[in-house]
Amino acid sequence: MRNSGSAGSDILIEAVKRAPMLAALREKPLDRRELETRLDISKSTAHRYTKSLTDRGLLEKSNGDFVLTEFGQAVADVVAAYEKEMDTTIRLAPVFKSVSGTEPPCPIEAFANATVTSADRGDPFAPLARFVSLVRESDSLCMCDSYAIAPTYIDEIHGRVLDGMQTIVVERPDVAEDIMENYPAKCVQLCASEFLEMRLHEGLRFGLVILDDCIGIGVRDSDTGIPRAFVDTESNEAREWAETIFESYWNEAVHLKRFNPKALREAIEASAE
Repeated sequence: MRNSGSAGSDILIEAVKRAPMLAALREKPLDRRELETRLDISKSTAHRYTKSLTDRGLLEKSNGDFVLTEFGQAVADVVAAYEKEMDTTIRLAPVFKSVSGTEPPCPIEAFANATVTSADRGDPFAPLARFVSLVRESDSLCMCDSYAIAPTYIDEIHGRVLDGMQTIVVERPDVAEDIMENYPAKCVQLCASEFLEMRLHEGLRFGLVILDDCIGIGVRDSDTGIPRAFVDTESNEAREWAETIFESYWNEAVHLKRFNPKALREAIEASAE
């Protein structure tokens, strides 16, 4: 006779293996032919699967249809939740390593419904495009490590800043120096703007964005520095975490008084003291 533990494990294993059938029957009762068509399986396979689930008390026959029992419905709900969490885990794989060790810890579960834009699906500029589309809908921007999100962001948001978008940036010194070397004219204009404030921080490990309606995390390739993925969500829990992390970086960072090379050197020297 099986003990309750082994019986539970057996049901769990079978339920996960038959997740597509359970998912189909969560929607509505189906007869054998409908299951065959819906799942693209043979008659013998459908019989084997339904018998297995019926023997474990998950299915029953009613008017020719297979119907989830009350117990089966509960198990199907658990399997659906598990699949959703697993999908989230896989989609968020690029950010796990980057955000590990933050204090407070990143609430990964808060990103369950996040939009994940990856650069590994034939479009290397997809993360940048997603970021830009969100910036266009926001009147404020707080950002850490812009190169992990949008290496050419200054071209994209320059006009927005001059038009009055309140922008607060914590940047790596090497990135700030690169911006000043490659965009001197824009830096002069931004320097004169009252809407941009920047500080420098050496220890930025990932990109972080806080906009009016959402927050985002950007991850760059460790070898090339090119953005790999951008993950954004409207979750309140994720926003609270992002605001805490940004405030921590902001308080630790060195103030860049002016957006020009001299001010940058002074800030870098100050951070080295």
